[in-house]
Amino acid sequence: MLSLTPTAGSLGATVDGLNLDNIESYADALRDALDSHLVLFLPGLDPELTELRDLGRIFGELEDHPYNPKVDEAVPEVCGLDSADTPKADVWHTDATFLEEPPTMAMLHMADCPQFGGDTTWINTFGVYESLSEPMKAFLEPLTCIHRDAGQGQRKAEHPLIRVHPVSGRKALFVNKQFARQIPQLARPESQMLLQHLFRWQEQVKFSCRWRWSPGDVVLWDERFTLHSVVDDTTDRRQLRRVMAMGTAPIGPDAEVWPHHTRDEMASSGYFGIGGYEF
Repeated sequence: MLSLTPTAGSLGATVDGLNLDNIESYADALRDALDSHLVLFLPGLDPELTELRDLGRIFGELEDHPYNPKVDEAVPEVCGLDSADTPKADVWHTDATFLEEPPTMAMLHMADCPQFGGDTTWINTFGVYESLSEPMKAFLEPLTCIHRDAGQGQRKAEHPLIRVHPVSGRKALFVNKQFARQIPQLARPESQMLLQHLFRWQEQVKFSCRWRWSPGDVVLWDERFTLHSVVDDTTDRRQLRRVMAMGTAPIGPDAEVWPHHTRDEMASSGYFGIGGYEF
């Protein structure tokens, strides 16, 4: 049986009791835990590449990384991140929101890390939205935002500014400083002023949790309803392994999907993809 210990008031929980020899038996518990806590910390788990891949598959079909170097060609779902040749992601962001269907889950395994420094932090974007005034919520809900990648082909996508959980109907702010570029319903100066305000608002410490890495740690998080950033306070090397679960198009407040269908009904229809879950 899994044991969960909250790590911060806003999000995050440490998981104990996971046996890598029987990962599938924990699938429902892990999906429910991620849905509740948004970020799960598994200290000292230290999985093999195939075990990391199999753990990721619980949450959906995994991405075959086209741009990041693979650790082993035999396990293409796992890519390597090395601070010696990879820019530090020290800006609050959600991964790849310039895609029409951004990832739903990401997982990191720390293979080698500094003795101190290089922590990672996360933000609960449900909590961000819920902290806004009612007039601000009403103003934001009809709006969209264009997310653009400055590299890798200038890819872009337009997403709801407010993202809705497809089962619970809970709402979250869905912008990030790295990729959110313009709110097309507003004049450009208005768009820039509003985005800058939202960036500052969501980066308050009260919405966050922080993890100090040790070698072998694994952390996984819900990409749809969190932001994350590395603390750039060390020049020492960090080597990580990463897997990401592919996603679906974000749902806005005007969607008809929720809350008219249960999780099981949506899973049986194929909405969540492989494994019957989007988490």
